[in-house]
Amino acid sequence: MTTQTRPSCFRRFSAFKAIILCLLAGLFSTAFAEDWDGSTSKPSSKTVDGVEYYVITSPSELAWFAYQVNEKGENKINAILGNDIHFMDDDSLTSKISLSTIGISNTNVYDGIFDGAGYTIYGLYSKGAIFGYTGENFVLKNFSVKKSDIVTWVARNYGTIEKCNENNDGAKQIAGFAYLNYGIIKNSFAKNFGIAYTNRGLIEKCNSSGLLGAYYSSDYTNIGFNEIKKGSNRAGIVSDNYGTIKNSSFKPADIVIVDKGYFGGIALYTGKNSTIENCLFRGAVEIKNTSSNSFQVSVGGITARASENAKIINNIAIIDTLVVKGTSYGYVGGIVGHMNGYTSGSTEGGIISGSYANMRIDSLVFPNNSETYYSIYVGGIVGSAYLCDLNNSRSNLTIGKGVNIGSKNFLYVSPLVASIQGESYGNSRINSSYGILKTVKNAKNHMYSGVTCEASYSRLNNVYYDITVSTPDTMHAVGKLDGNSTQTNILGKTTAVMQSPAFVETLNTNAGLDDDSGIWQYCEGNYPILVSEGTCEEFYSKYGLSSSSSAESSSSATVESSSSYVESSSSEIESSSSSEIASNSSSSLGDEVSSSSMIASSSSGAESSSSAKSSSSAKSSSSSKANSSSSKAKSSSSKGTDIVWNTVQPMFNLSVNGMTLTLSNTQGGVVRIFDALGHMVAAKPIASATMSITLQTPGNYIVRVNGISRSVTLK
Repeated sequence: MTTQTRPSCFRRFSAFKAIILCLLAGLFSTAFAEDWDGSTSKPSSKTVDGVEYYVITSPSELAWFAYQVNEKGENKINAILGNDIHFMDDDSLTSKISLSTIGISNTNVYDGIFDGAGYTIYGLYSKGAIFGYTGENFVLKNFSVKKSDIVTWVARNYGTIEKCNENNDGAKQIAGFAYLNYGIIKNSFAKNFGIAYTNRGLIEKCNSSGLLGAYYSSDYTNIGFNEIKKGSNRAGIVSDNYGTIKNSSFKPADIVIVDKGYFGGIALYTGKNSTIENCLFRGAVEIKNTSSNSFQVSVGGITARASENAKIINNIAIIDTLVVKGTSYGYVGGIVGHMNGYTSGSTEGGIISGSYANMRIDSLVFPNNSETYYSIYVGGIVGSAYLCDLNNSRSNLTIGKGVNIGSKNFLYVSPLVASIQGESYGNSRINSSYGILKTVKNAKNHMYSGVTCEASYSRLNNVYYDITVSTPDTMHAVGKLDGNSTQTNILGKTTAVMQSPAFVETLNTNAGLDDDSGIWQYCEGNYPILVSEGTCEEFYSKYGLSSSSSAESSSSATVESSSSYVESSSSEIESSSSSEIASNSSSSLGDEVSSSSMIASSSSGAESSSSAKSSSSAKSSSSSKANSSSSKAKSSSSKGTDIVWNTVQPMFNLSVNGMTLTLSNTQGGVVRIFDALGHMVAAKPIASATMSITLQTPGNYIVRVNGISRSVTLK
């Protein structure tokens, strides 16, 4: 009889423990290796979707891969990370041994695929970039590095960088993903260093919470660094943009501090024929000069400076607070600091369209101890513009009590453009836009204007500002308009009117002079927004704005004007020294102020102080009433009349029978019908209280009558 010996519980546990320890040893040998000693080793390979990849699992294998590209000329090989790569045993440290840049010269251009597979490289050190010169077929994706001392990820990108995450805390780095981008960077996030230093390609759907660094050499494989301080921080996405940036945002985690420099929320400089579209900046900015020397400042919520034929389209900038200290002169704009559209003899100006800025300036200190007089231009959209086409844009600009420019400087402020100039008649324009300016500051060397402080060779058309909250006694629609410029429908309106459906109709039709563009939409209890910005609720909630953020409550409004007459449409304004007043005689001016310093004369002037009261209920937009409490005119020969507000047309009735729309309870005007894309498909004068229109194509439509819109679906 054979006796079987069973292992004891202790022996079975020991065997099991040995197996577990072996497995753990294998796992941790790849995850936590010793400090890299500069050696190389060949990785294994595998095929993914018919493409062969080297599987990189260690620093030595990554070094081997770089050697094959740089020394063996195998510039089209591909790699994929098999796990996290640790150059140091301690992930809080960075290697002292430099990894060779992959694609080290223009004769060894890397043109393969490098897939990070969602893993991270720790502790890498390179005197240059991780990837140097790359080709059009180069792809870097699903990649991330931490605690690495590198210049940037890619020195010259001609390929595609996508789905990458820069989280390189505590390191020195010029830009998040590329120093020079000629290709595409998309769907990526940079925590610390922006997206690219210079963009000549496409950046799309990228977000950043950090700023660009500084450098003093352009050798891509051995770039030296200045010490990176807050003063080096100047832009959130790129420093210089000569390409296209779309659908991207910069939201800094902390206040942006710039020492003697420019700041652009998306780009520092936007060059010739470049584009920034559908981008967002939101944050707080401080510009300071600690030296005694004067310097120029240029601040833009989207870009500090823009050049010839640059296109700044459908962008939003919210500057929660701006503090400027010790600056001598310069430009501040909610969207663009300074637009200079003139270069090389061309007259193609820059374009700013469909943009919104909300900017609060809490401190603006410009000491000046010299004998030189400086000027500071502050615009809700643009500080100063030379050859610029601004259209369908708006701003909300607040000037706080901390503004002190001294007695030797001049401050020009407008909720739209502080100064606009053209080269010849009409190549600078402001069109179909409005602004809101709130300030309690007033001084002899301050000029506040509702549209622009000075305009030359410019056309101003269909532009408005809120007279309810524009409080300075020196306020005018246009401060100075030269003889080569024109203005049509340049008017001040009350808050209640600017938050009414009638104002949307005014913006869309140029006060009835043009066909309905359908660009603007009514927001009950708030100012109009663009149709392209979604619903009113979505827009105001998305950006933390509400009716309380508007200039004033529409239930109480005070209108002040010290240098212009307020008359009804049947009245005429006469002045012994001015023969032309910018007003539209076809519309009622009871709720509007058309004021310019050119209008005022020595022989006639008027001061009016009126209080307008309207209902603050939900129905106030459709039935407003105004009571003029007092109006006084101080003139020996003329007197202003009381304010008479335009009444808003009541809602119309709409019924559908198949493809036929029937309108009733209409009271004249024009019915306009738009498709879902905002294109006008039909327009017809209203000749009777009831009328019908038959359309040919099923779909969603917007029916608009006298500023009132209704949506309908035809099946």
